[in-house]
Order: sequence, then C-alpha cells, then structure tokens
Amino acid sequence: MKKTIAIIALVAMIIVPVAAKSILPTQKSSFAVGIELGQPTGVTVNYDIDSKWDGYITAAFGFGSDSGYINAVLGGQYKAGEFKINKAKFDVNVGLQAGAIINLGQSAGVRLAVRGTGSVSYDWTWKNVGAFTAYLRAGVGPAINFVDGVNVGITWNAALGCVYHI
Repeated sequence: MKKTIAIIALVAMIIVPVAAKSILPTQKSSFAVGIELGQPTGVTVNYDIDSKWDGYITAAFGFGSDSGYINAVLGGQYKAGEFKINKAKFDVNVGLQAGAIINLGQSAGVRLAVRGTGSVSYDWTWKNVGAFTAYLRAGVGPAINFVDGVNVGITWNAALGCVYHI
C-alpha cells in the first residue's frame, strides 16, 4: 500500500500543476516541475532565482523485493555563457550539488556526495501548452559511503531532464 501511495504522489506532482493551469503561460516562469532521467532518476523541482542563478531538488524512490532506497540531490547553478546552433540558443551552466542515497532494508546505510556540475540547457515555448526547459547535466566529486563501514571515493552523476514552467 505504501508503494502505491508513493507512486500516485509522484505522478500527481507532475500532472496536477499542469492540469490545474487555466491560463497557459507563454513565457518562462521562475518555478518549474518535471522529470530527470539518469543519476538520479526522479521528480525534479527547479526555481529560477534570477536570470543567472537557479536552484533545484531532485528526489527518487526505488523499491525492491527486500530493500529500497531514497536518492536525492540539492543543487544550484550559474549561467556561465550561451551558444547558438542555427536559431536555437543554448545556455551553459556551472554549479554545485549535494546528494544523498539512503538504502533501506538489508543493505541499510547512507552515502553522501558533493559534486561540481556542468550543464547545457534549452528553453522553448510549445504553442498552446507552455514554457519548457530541457537540459543535460553531469558532475563529479567526492563521496563518503556509510553502508559497509566508512569509505571515501569519487562519485559522478549524469542526467537528462525536462521541466515545465508553472
């Protein structure tokens, strides 16, 4: 039952804000929600602080037969530049994120990471639907693993995401 409720909540986080809009935006707003595929794969919420800075949170939940996990990252990034391919304008961003994976069940423990990130993003408006941002983000940095004792290593992330600006 808990698994079903969690899945319904995740789907609702994506669908409800989009369906609730009676007047669809034609410009990018500062609050966005969407999905990120990669490491981590989950629901992401983005907030544009101003034209150069933005922050994001991505949360993922996994369920297995004998264990599960919660994977979450909190990050911020700065627009460092932009480039064009034909008429399409892409933003280049650099940032920092902190992540945690909490293993549940038999392999219970916590892994913490801090990563420097870089991303390329593309903003567009889909006629009669609203404003979107698609991005590819990757990062690398140190991690501390508390699952089987205490270990320090290198961690990476890479994800393709798309958010809808509410």
